[in-house]
Amino acid sequence: MIGLPRVGARAALAALALALGAGCPGRIEDPIAFREEAARRCPTNYDVERDLFARTCATLGCHTGGAALAAAGLDLQTAGIAERLRSHVSASMQCGGRAAIVAGDTESSLLWQKVGEPPPCGDRMPSAQPPLNPTELACLRQYVAALAGDASDGGAPPPPPPPPPDAGMTPTAVTIEAEEMTLSGYVVDPLDAALIRLPEGVPSGTATASFTGVAGSYRLWVFVVAESDGQPRLTIRVAGAEVAAQTYPLALTDMEPETLGPFTVTLAPGDAIELTGEADAGAWARVDRLEIRP
Repeated sequence: MIGLPRVGARAALAALALALGAGCPGRIEDPIAFREEAARRCPTNYDVERDLFARTCATLGCHTGGAALAAAGLDLQTAGIAERLRSHVSASMQCGGRAAIVAGDTESSLLWQKVGEPPPCGDRMPSAQPPLNPTELACLRQYVAALAGDASDGGAPPPPPPPPPDAGMTPTAVTIEAEEMTLSGYVVDPLDAALIRLPEGVPSGTATASFTGVAGSYRLWVFVVAESDGQPRLTIRVAGAEVAAQTYPLALTDMEPETLGPFTVTLAPGDAIELTGEADAGAWARVDRLEIRP
């Protein structure tokens, strides 16, 4: 769901540093602390609905399409976002009944709680994306406090990011079942619920999951199903970077299991693993699972 472009964040930070430095004689005694404090302030020209929601929340398959189609019934795309948030109660299975904005209470507002680690219910937001950075958190908190009318919120520090994994932990194998990934365009195969496929007439789709293992170097395999009437294509990305783009082999019989990989990848907890499938003729880019091994 719920990044300020990195270039924008750096520019805002540099401007803040120049503005503060111009009014203070001498030099900054602790530049690291200065930068950290500056990053926790929201730039005056930052628009949460435009710069945060539109880029990380109002994406295909998430908080778009009106209340009937949007995740948890929350549309963060069309006009009137603030009004909707003030009255929105989550319709998701995990968070159902919780108010997005609690009057006078920023901390109890689900919109703020969902960006923390861990959230009180469901997955952390934005889904399958890195956690919000300190500047984004500061802007979101300011936005939520304004909607809640929380006069007592004096800009308390946002929730800390999740701690780094223990260096002593040993990477172990991780299996991701395709039908448990977040699907856009893809659907669970009606003929085999252990597979995903593109519906007839849909040229492409994505399946995304967050890595939950220990940071380290891994080998990644993708188990797919080849078909006799076409050769689909599958592109694999990790944390937004393309790892490989592979064409399925042509099956000799109707459908045959095949394996793509291994591909060497470096993973950290929370990294998004994304598969983009492209159909070919009557073959629908079926995927079974991913296996990730140290």
